[in-house]
Amino acid sequence: MRIACLGMMHETNTFQSVPTTYEEFENFELLRGEEITAQHSTANSTMAGFFEGAGRFEFDLVPLVHAFTGPTGTVTKDAFDRIVGEMIDGLRNSGPFDGILLGQHGAAVSEEYPDMDGEIARRVRDAVGPDTPVVMCLDLHSNITRVMIDNVDATVVYRTNPHLDPKPRAVEASEILVKTIRGEAKPVQWIEQLPMVINISKQPTELEPMKSVMDDVRTVIERPGILSASCGQGYPYADVIEMGVSFVVVADGDVDAARDAAEWLASRTWANRALFGNDTPTPSEALTAAINAPVGEGPTVVMDMGDNVGGGGSADSTHLLLEAQKQGASELLMSLFDPEAVQRCVTAGPGVEITLKVGGKTDDMHGDPIEVTGHVRAITDGKYEEPTPTHGGIRFFDYGPTVALDISPTNGLGEGNTLLLHTKRGVGNMSRQQMYSAGIFPERYRVVIAKGVVSPRAAYEPIAREIILADTPGVASADLDSFNFTQRRKSLYPFEEDAKYTPGEITR
Repeated sequence: MRIACLGMMHETNTFQSVPTTYEEFENFELLRGEEITAQHSTANSTMAGFFEGAGRFEFDLVPLVHAFTGPTGTVTKDAFDRIVGEMIDGLRNSGPFDGILLGQHGAAVSEEYPDMDGEIARRVRDAVGPDTPVVMCLDLHSNITRVMIDNVDATVVYRTNPHLDPKPRAVEASEILVKTIRGEAKPVQWIEQLPMVINISKQPTELEPMKSVMDDVRTVIERPGILSASCGQGYPYADVIEMGVSFVVVADGDVDAARDAAEWLASRTWANRALFGNDTPTPSEALTAAINAPVGEGPTVVMDMGDNVGGGGSADSTHLLLEAQKQGASELLMSLFDPEAVQRCVTAGPGVEITLKVGGKTDDMHGDPIEVTGHVRAITDGKYEEPTPTHGGIRFFDYGPTVALDISPTNGLGEGNTLLLHTKRGVGNMSRQQMYSAGIFPERYRVVIAKGVVSPRAAYEPIAREIILADTPGVASADLDSFNFTQRRKSLYPFEEDAKYTPGEITR
C-alpha cells in the first residue's frame, strides 16, 4: 500500500501587514522527500503522526512536500503558486498512490484564495481523481469550509489547545485512510457551521467553556458507526466569510448519523454562546497583579494577547514593557523580535554594557521602541531542540542569532530584568528551551511575559504560579471590535447579538 503525504500549513492573520512570501517558507520550513523524514519522523507534529501511522498500519509512506511557517500576513500569489505547484507536480509525477494524507492548517488565506486550504484540497482531488481516498488533518484553529470537506473523504482536527495532539490525530487520520483503502470503512462527512466566533481568550481546551465542547466531541466519537468527530474553533483574525466555529463528523457509510451528531454538537455550543466572549484584564491590571503576586511560588506568566505570535503577532510589541516601566517591575523576563538590536549587541560582544532602543519596529500597532541599558549576557545561534510534546509538536527551532540582555535598573525598571532578543519571528514562546539555550532560567523570575494566549501554556504552566491574560493592542487582540472586518459573514455572534443558528445551513 503506497500513500503520499504532503501539505502547506499556514495560519493567516489578514490584519498583519507583513506578507507571507515564498522566502518566509524557505527560511522556516520548506521540505521535500527525505528532508521531511529527517525533520519530522521523531517529532510530535502532524507529519510525525503520518510516519507513525505508516509503521503501525504497515503502508509505504512517500513524503512529497511540506511547507510551514509561523503565522503572518496574507500568503503571496508567488508563494502559493510555487509551493502548491510543486505539491501537485509531486502527486502526478510520483504516483500512482493508493491514498493521500494531507496536512493543512485550515485558516490559510492567499492573495487569490480566501479559502486557501479548500483550494489546495480541490487541486489535490483533481490531481488524484475521484477514486483515490484523501484524508486531511487540520489545526484546531481552522475555519472549516464546505470546499475543504467536499474534496476529501475524511477530516480530522486536533482536539487540544495548546496543540499537544497533532501526532495522535494524524495517526487517527492514517487509520481512517487505510480502512478506506481496504474497503473496511466508507467514510461520509457532515459539516455544521455556527454563526459564532469563539474569542481567543476562551479557546484553551482544558478550561471551561471549551472543555465541555471537547467533552461533547469525545462523547460523539463513542457513538456506534462514528469514525471521527471534530470541532474547528475558528481563527478570528482571518477576515473571511467562513470565519467561525464548525463541527465535522465522519461516519461509516451513514450520513444521517454524521449529520445528527454534528447538529447535536453545534446546538449544545450555540446554547452556551454567551460564555465564549472576551473578559480579559487590561495590560495595567495584568501587570499589577503579576508584580504584586507572592514571592517564591514560581513566576506569574502574563500572556501578551495582542502580540500572540502564534496568531500572527509581530513578536516585537512593547506595550507590556512600557507598562512594566511605569510600574517599576523587577525580575521580569520577556522576548522581543529585533534583528537590529541583536546585531548591535553582537557587535558590542558579551559582557559589554549597551544602550539601545528595542521592539516596536514592525508597525504602529504594537507600541514604540523603548530605550534600555543592559549588559550582553550571552549570544547564541538561536537553534534549540524541544524533545517533549509542546504546542504544534515542533521539535527543532531556529530563531536566528539571539541575545540575552540583562537590563540595568533604568527608566523605571528595577533589578533583575532580562530581554531575549531574536532575529526570526518564530512561532512564539512555545518552549522553555528557547530560554535555557541562552542561559536563562525562567523559573528564577517573578514575572514572565509570553507572547501568546494558549500556545505557551504547555511550556510555562509546569513552572507558573499563575497565568494571567493581558488584552494588549495588536493584530491578535482579544478585542475583536478593534478590527475592521470587511469580509466576514453577517450576522455573526457576538458581533450581532441577534444572530440565528439554523441547523444544516452551510455558509457558501
